[in-house]
Amino acid sequence: MKDSKIEKELKNSDSKDLSVAVSKAEQFAEKNVKWILIGVAVIVAVVVLYFLLIKPALQNRENDAAADNFKAEYWFGQGEYELALNGSDSLDFLGFAELASSNKGTKACNLAKYYAGICCLNLGQYDEALDYFKSYKGKDEFTRPLNEMLKGDAEWELNNESAALRHYEKAAKMCKDNFVVAPTALYKAGRVCLAMGDNVKALVYFKQIKSDYPESTEWTTIDKYIALAEAAQ
Repeated sequence: MKDSKIEKELKNSDSKDLSVAVSKAEQFAEKNVKWILIGVAVIVAVVVLYFLLIKPALQNRENDAAADNFKAEYWFGQGEYELALNGSDSLDFLGFAELASSNKGTKACNLAKYYAGICCLNLGQYDEALDYFKSYKGKDEFTRPLNEMLKGDAEWELNNESAALRHYEKAAKMCKDNFVVAPTALYKAGRVCLAMGDNVKALVYFKQIKSDYPESTEWTTIDKYIALAEAAQ
């Protein structure tokens, strides 16, 4: 009986506390209804403004930036790397070097950095290439590991063997299911290991190509490098 009485008192106490809390909430709402309504109106206005004005403006900016890249991409595809990088007044287009610093915040600007890096790499401007590759923020499953591998190429040309190897190894791990980038990254990692005298590690990479990437271009000549690594041990 005592337990039932205690339970009843607890329930009454909980009900009283709940009533007090609800009453305070109602009083707060009544007292501040004006500011609550203003707050809601501001939120609605911001959402409407975004979808009616800001989002279309951002999309137009993206479209304009992509159009700016178009001519540079054309000359890049023709192998005219200096023209693609620096643009031309007579042909009336901007090169990737300028596009990479304009239209900031757009996908086209980011992509221009990637293209600019490849142009510099082909033109022997390895420090500049590395800077562009480091600033590129790729998200897709192809250019992101490829960009990582290209960092390795730039480091290799700068005789930074350890740094080149790190980039090649990272690229291979990032895209192990990619039958184009992964075997190329492993092949380059193996070649760097040979140059560094780490023939055991080089052999591991070459054998990985042999076993995992039979459809790759590197697979057709990998036996030669496996034999080379084995003979050097």
